Amino acid sequence: MNQVKIKIDGYEIECNEGESILNVARANGVFIPAICYLTSCSPTLACKMCMVEVGGKRVYACNAKVKDGLEVIVNTPEIEQERKAIMQAYDVNHPLQCGVCDKSGECELQNYTHYVGVNSQEYALKDEYKAFDSWGKTVYDPNLCIVCERCVTLCKDKIGKSHIKALKHDGNMPSKEYKDMMPKDAYSVWTKFKKSLIGLSGEGDCGDCGECASVCPVGALSIGHFQYRSNAWELHKISSSCVHCANGCPIEYEVKQAGIGGFQKQVYRVTSDWNFATLCPAGRLAFDVNNQEIQKDENAFRATIAAFKEAHTIAFRGNISNEEALILQYLKEKMGYKLLCDEVKDFSSFLKVFSSTSGNLGEATQKDIVDSTLVICFGGAMSYDMPVVTHFINNAMKQNKGATLAYFHTMEDCVANNFVKPANLIKGIYKPDSEEAFALLLASICIPEDKRVESLKKQIENYQTTIEKEVEKEVKTKVKIPELDENGNVVLDEEGKEKIIEKEETNKVKETITISSSQLIDYCSKDLLETIESLKQSLNDAKSPILVIGFDLYNAPNATNIARILGMIERYSEVKILLLAPTTNALGISLICELDEEKKGYCIGYNTKGDYRIGSDSENMLIMPYLNEQEGTLVNIDKRVIPISPATPYYGYELNDIAKELCLDYENTIDYTPLLPLEKGFKSVEYDDLEYGFANDGTEIRGYLLNADYPMEENVEIQLVELKPLQEYNLYIRNPMAHFSKQTLKSQYIDSKNGLQISSSLAQKLQLNTNDGVEISFDDEKVLQTQVIIDLGMEGDFMALGDCEFEEFVGSSRYLKASIKVV
Repeated sequence: MNQVKIKIDGYEIECNEGESILNVARANGVFIPAICYLTSCSPTLACKMCMVEVGGKRVYACNAKVKDGLEVIVNTPEIEQERKAIMQAYDVNHPLQCGVCDKSGECELQNYTHYVGVNSQEYALKDEYKAFDSWGKTVYDPNLCIVCERCVTLCKDKIGKSHIKALKHDGNMPSKEYKDMMPKDAYSVWTKFKKSLIGLSGEGDCGDCGECASVCPVGALSIGHFQYRSNAWELHKISSSCVHCANGCPIEYEVKQAGIGGFQKQVYRVTSDWNFATLCPAGRLAFDVNNQEIQKDENAFRATIAAFKEAHTIAFRGNISNEEALILQYLKEKMGYKLLCDEVKDFSSFLKVFSSTSGNLGEATQKDIVDSTLVICFGGAMSYDMPVVTHFINNAMKQNKGATLAYFHTMEDCVANNFVKPANLIKGIYKPDSEEAFALLLASICIPEDKRVESLKKQIENYQTTIEKEVEKEVKTKVKIPELDENGNVVLDEEGKEKIIEKEETNKVKETITISSSQLIDYCSKDLLETIESLKQSLNDAKSPILVIGFDLYNAPNATNIARILGMIERYSEVKILLLAPTTNALGISLICELDEEKKGYCIGYNTKGDYRIGSDSENMLIMPYLNEQEGTLVNIDKRVIPISPATPYYGYELNDIAKELCLDYENTIDYTPLLPLEKGFKSVEYDDLEYGFANDGTEIRGYLLNADYPMEENVEIQLVELKPLQEYNLYIRNPMAHFSKQTLKSQYIDSKNGLQISSSLAQKLQLNTNDGVEISFDDEKVLQTQVIIDLGMEGDFMALGDCEFEEFVGSSRYLKASIKVV
């Protein structure tokens, strides 16, 4: 991207050509007022507040692009007067309920009214009442709405839903005499928000989300559970990171006392820096589960210490902090424990092979996705496994001209249909257990022939074939025709002759061509040929292509060879890879702990099954804090070491208390933060020195990035990819939308539930309805009873089941064969 120099208010700034003036100004600490604009989204030009002067002409900074030598003046007397008139228009009849409004104290309408100096009102308009509305988790007071459309823009350009839009409203309009007495932009703004309301678009059903409320500059949109429960200035803001999945999104818990008396605190809502971060429903809503009522139980603690002294194995889940992982590793080294983490073991093994092949942990980050014009998704149900990643993908598709999404999976994920125009969406369905063959197919597309190692080259050639195929293509020709006027009559020239014009026509013709194919395509799916050809073409034209890898691959057959093939793609091609970690801190645990394959002897279960159980749930022998009640760090999928802070206080025992009693000496869990292994990329940084938030240009400053060189094998060879007969499955193991664990299932604010997830077409075929009871029988004779969940994001006959609740039934594979019976 070309670097150019511009001046804003006389200050010289170097920036990228084509950026908006507003983004450049914000990144360099220059304040230009703007209400409607969202960073990395399409400008709506709704508020007009970002008007600036360029070359003597007025332009809107959110929409105007920078070029070399541009000189920008932010404030002139005329612009300041216009902004003041706009705020006066917004303030006309705006309800004077600031004392009880959820937004009071952090309201942009209040802030800008003071900023531009509105201390009197020159305009008037008959008041009117507009009926309240709601959708999903959001409640809407249109009387407070200024129709800035930030909510609409967010839903479309970041979340990828387009559930809401600006609807026509026949409200009281300003009298025409104002048109002459008001500045032009102010009158335009006033007219727009009197003619419009926000409402449902009719495109899909809004559910557990609430992101639109997060960007509302006034009190028009609010999360239903929070409305009228607290003023903003009463809430204590605790900066932290979401602990529900490996995305680790930056959040703020907003906390105050749960009641008039007592010691308990309550999280009233979760917020985020809406300019740079979005949240999934779990991050936004599943904050209400905690163990702060637990006190230290000395008898349970003594029994736990005795159990640890007897134990040979510690089994745990993948939602522990880096510090807890290091404590467990130290206990292994000092006391000889086996460490088991079934959720992470396969990923850890996969990561070791991948990093030894590629020399890194996957170069791509979510920020790289935003800058890409080709995003390839392989091996995961992205919008379920890690929803915020799909927000980044959608944002790339909406903002980058001609961007393409290539989505390959065993199931249809209808959510992807919203991200991009059909012409720029490549979707392919491959068969379960064919992931190794498909990885080799991707390598044959991504890695140039001259960079392929011998073992890769031989296998690609071994499976390569050529076929003849009839294709339809468009041929453009120019024809001469008479010119017609608007009524369809032939136009004559000065001499009275028919006026002839030249027109371009497009005709479709069929021709037979010879194309390169592969036996791998037929093995994975006979319907993939055109899809693969489209992907090849897209790769040729792509800028910064990204390959996003999902959870399915880590325990797929021959996962080791898949890891090696993907490592080659990272090493020998222009495609960057982002590995999605299957649990909250799978990446951190993989770098810190030496995990074992099998348990030995008596087993302690930390938040999982064991002969003696400790953890955050009430059935355990010793109750421990949830991860969001602890201080510590995680490693997220961007390879960033991020801090977590407790949302509510916890007064019981922690893992470090057990460690101190056994053999370790550190007083607090966070004393382990600077001891995290430097050779794996961690830094010797104290917990209290870790930062939160973003810089003005959107650069994340939270925590720090891992920084290490991973030993890379010189002579990498891949194993023979055998095209063995594939099994048939009908059940996919995947958590339902908005859920990651038993903690999210307990939240009173999330409506979606776990169960047998099926498409509406399959429900109709099986004559099932939502909440119908079913019995699921597995090959190992286990029987599970649950309820039916009709998921509108699914298509076809494949069913899904969430492992966040049924882990003892599903094992480690993501594919099962089961029979279903109505009960």
